[in-house]
Amino acid sequence: MILHGKDLKIATQNNGILVAGAKSCEINVECDELEISSPDTGQWRDFIAGRKSWMITVNYLVQVGSVATDVLKVGTTVNIKVLDGSTGAQLEGTAIVRTYRSTGTLGNLTQGSFVFRGKGALAPPSNN
Repeated sequence: MILHGKDLKIATQNNGILVAGAKSCEINVECDELEISSPDTGQWRDFIAGRKSWMITVNYLVQVGSVATDVLKVGTTVNIKVLDGSTGAQLEGTAIVRTYRSTGTLGNLTQGSFVFRGKGALAPPSNN
């Protein structure tokens, strides 16, 4: 998957696009490991995959009073869409705004970042 920051779309639950001018995007998907070994199974531990979770971090340029900073408050639930920049494939999911950070320097646009914690799957859209 080729991921470009501009290919991430974040919308409120009523599908209004909120984040624009994204510079970068990072997706982290992980799973828990569940140990299935015991002292009776030898000296080496053995594991199986457990439950999965995902998180997205996006960095973007912010203008004062931008829609993103006005609407995306920590704790807000949003819809996430990620497009593959080469194939157009898409992933969708629902997430909670976990963290918002804003940094400004004299003479430059403010730079910000959001961290979104997934609720449920991040998967291709269903064909309903």
